[in-house]
Amino acid sequence: TPLPLGEDETTSNGPLLTTADETKQHIKYILGKISALKNEMCNNFSKCENSKEVLAENNLNLPKMAEKDGCFQSGFNQETCLMKITTGLSEFQIYLEYLQNEFKGEKENIKTMQISTKVLVQILMQKMKNPEVTTPDPTAKSSLLAKLHSQNEWLKNTTTHLILRGLEDFLQFSLRAVRIM
Repeated sequence: TPLPLGEDETTSNGPLLTTADETKQHIKYILGKISALKNEMCNNFSKCENSKEVLAENNLNLPKMAEKDGCFQSGFNQETCLMKITTGLSEFQIYLEYLQNEFKGEKENIKTMQISTKVLVQILMQKMKNPEVTTPDPTAKSSLLAKLHSQNEWLKNTTTHLILRGLEDFLQFSLRAVRIM
């Protein structure tokens, strides 16, 4: 697992991680937090949205990987892929902020996941030749958060599930791409 927050590689007793290993471990760590949150939703709140109809009605504009992003084995382009991953993870920050405010459970996991995602963006930017990540427009961010917060309780729970699932899918693709790098 990644090092606890505030601890750097030189103060830990473990072996120094290479950048590739560090990146993979960070992604796996965040995936573990997502899994824990999904389990908590399922166990404590009986919110296990697996209905294909519910998930198909996803009108969220969550970042997704596509062939043009250069992250798949065929047509792999490291620079394009790194740009997509870092931009996508930056876009997910809005949704993680929403989860921080709306999740009715262990908020520490969400906060840790949010910080770890920001750290992952920084790690990936170090691998880029021209690190330039576009951040969402503050007005659009405020508008999106207001829209999400105004939903009824059922939609809030479904949205939480969709965000976790979307981030999980995005990170799975990112992990595969990092392994190719």
